[in-house]
Amino acid sequence: MTAPVELALCGSNVTGDVPFSCALRLPHGIVAAQSAAGARGDLVQLIADLCAKNGVTPEQVASIRVDVGPGSYTGLRVVVTFVRFLQRFGGVSVQAIDSLALLAARAAGQAPTGRIVAVLDARRNRVHRQAFTVQDGIVACAPAAAMPLADVLADLRSDDLVLVPESLPEALRAPLASRATVRTERALVAAEMWTPGLPFAAASAADLEPRYLMASYAED
Repeated sequence: MTAPVELALCGSNVTGDVPFSCALRLPHGIVAAQSAAGARGDLVQLIADLCAKNGVTPEQVASIRVDVGPGSYTGLRVVVTFVRFLQRFGGVSVQAIDSLALLAARAAGQAPTGRIVAVLDARRNRVHRQAFTVQDGIVACAPAAAMPLADVLADLRSDDLVLVPESLPEALRAPLASRATVRTERALVAAEMWTPGLPFAAASAADLEPRYLMASYAED
């Protein structure tokens, strides 16, 4: 009997340089692949090539970890549709996570004195923002929300660590840097979904709703 494996998928492209990425957790470790920066990307081919290279058959994939955004409209639609298909016809279990939590987890091992605040450009003069504390992993202080920059600045503390993608416009980055330490992040990929302490949640097909950068889910 072949051993079950876990697949991780990311299409949110929150750092703006990895259209799609995937990873497999195998008995000997994690193997991963990603689309080239600037390329359109082909998720199914990326997964198929990674599985073939490592001798993994579709029947072995028993569970999936997936980033549901906020992020790229096209990337999230492709990934979520693919995962829903596997749920329906492959019987896989699914664990979902927000991209803001995945971004914030990059700083969890540094034990910052303040909060970790993940920020993305929500367009229309707004930003997606979520603050986390570090306990046994990262713990959200409140749900993610898209809000005016002025509200984010009013809540920032000098000991906060703000994580932003390289693509964040300077008009947003500079005001944040005037209030707290800002760190630029690049190449957020699916392999990071096995970082200890991530707040995953079991997701049915009905729960798998992609969170787009300009969607109404995050409006206050």
